[in-house]
Amino acid sequence: MSAQPPHLTYPVQRTTVTDPPEEYKRLQQEAPVCPITLATGFPALFVSAYEDVRTVLSDPRFSRDALFEPGAPRSQLAEPDQDSIISIDPPRHTRLRGLINREFSRRRVESMRPKIEKHVAELLDAMEAATPPGDLNELLGRPLALQVICDLMGVPYADHMRFGRWCDHFMSYAKYPLEEVGRANAEMRAYLAELIETKRRDPGEDLLSALVHARDTDGKLTENELVSLGVILLLAGHDTTVTSLGGGVITLLRNPDVLAELRADPTLVPKAIDELVRLNEPGDGSFLRIATEDVELGGGRVTAGTAVVASISTANRDPSVFPDPERLDIHRESNPHIAFGFGTHFCVGSSLARVELESALSALLPRFPGLRLAVPFEDLRWRSYAHLGGIEELPVSW
Repeated sequence: MSAQPPHLTYPVQRTTVTDPPEEYKRLQQEAPVCPITLATGFPALFVSAYEDVRTVLSDPRFSRDALFEPGAPRSQLAEPDQDSIISIDPPRHTRLRGLINREFSRRRVESMRPKIEKHVAELLDAMEAATPPGDLNELLGRPLALQVICDLMGVPYADHMRFGRWCDHFMSYAKYPLEEVGRANAEMRAYLAELIETKRRDPGEDLLSALVHARDTDGKLTENELVSLGVILLLAGHDTTVTSLGGGVITLLRNPDVLAELRADPTLVPKAIDELVRLNEPGDGSFLRIATEDVELGGGRVTAGTAVVASISTANRDPSVFPDPERLDIHRESNPHIAFGFGTHFCVGSSLARVELESALSALLPRFPGLRLAVPFEDLRWRSYAHLGGIEELPVSW
C-alpha cells in the first residue's frame, strides 16, 4: 500500500517546462479527486482523471457564476469579472458566445491564413537577419500572436507593449499585491473603453467594431460586457498561442526523429498540432468552478459548495485514454485531447490557434535546420505564478 498522496498547495512548481508536476500524475493514479489549497489560501479539490475532468468542464452543476456568491473560494487575489465570458454560465454565456462565434468560424479563420503566413515570413526574415542566440518567444511567438489578434479585433499593434504587463497581472494567481492588480485592470479597461469609443465614431471591418454595432443597434450586450469581451479576447487570445508554440518547438527539438519527419513531409504538421497541444496545454488546470450540488465523479464525491480545479494537462496524459501518454506520437489513431477545453467554455479561438501554429511551424522548421536550444533544457523556467503558465524565455540558436 502506497503512502497517502500529499496535500498540495496549487499550483505546484514544474520540474520541467514541458511536463506537469510529477505530483499531479501521482494524484491521478492514487487520488483523482484530492483536497488541495489554492494560492489564495482557499480549500479546493483537484480533479485529474480524464473522464472526471470532462465532467467538471461540461456538467452545469459545476458553475462559474457561483464564484460571485459571498465568501466563495477564489483562485486569484482579484475578484473575478462578473461581465467576462470566462466567468459566467448559460444562458448569459450563450448570448455572448453567439456574438463572437461567427468571427472565429473555420471559414473566417481560413480567410486569414494568407495574412498570418505573411506575418510569419516577415518575422522569420528578421530572425534570419539577427545574430543568434535569441528568445523565440520574442522573435516569433509573441509578435505573431499579438499581430493576429490585433488584426482581428482592430486594435493598434503599436500599443502591444502595454498588453504584456496587463496580461501578467490579469493571469496572476498571487504574484502581485491586490492594489497593483486592480490598477492594471483599470488601465486595461480604460484602454478598451477608449478604443470602443473610437470604433463608434469610425467603425471598421474588425471584431471590436462588430461588437460595438451589436451593442448600439440591438442591445445584445451591455457596455461592461463589451469592454470585458475586448479584455479577454485581447489578452487570452495571444498568451495561449505563445505558450503552445514555444512548448511545441521544445518538444520537437527533444524528439529529433519526429522533427526530421515533419521537415521531410510538412503535410504532417496539421496532425502533429493535436499531439503538440496535448502535451503543451497552457497552464495545468482550468478556471475554478464551484459545485452547486453534490456530484459523484469516478474518482470521488464532490459536495455542494466545493471549489474544483480540473487539471486539463494531467487529463491529457491519462494512460487509460492515451497509450504511452508521455510519448510524442504524431500518428496516434485516436487523440481526443481537451487542450482547448470541453463543454460550454470550449476555446472560441481554437481554429485560429491551429492556423497560427500550423503557419509558424510549417515555415520555421524547414527554414532553420540548425534550430536548437541555446541553454540546457533544464534551465528553462515555467511561469508557475500565472494561470496560463508559459515559458519565461526560450533562448535558441540557428
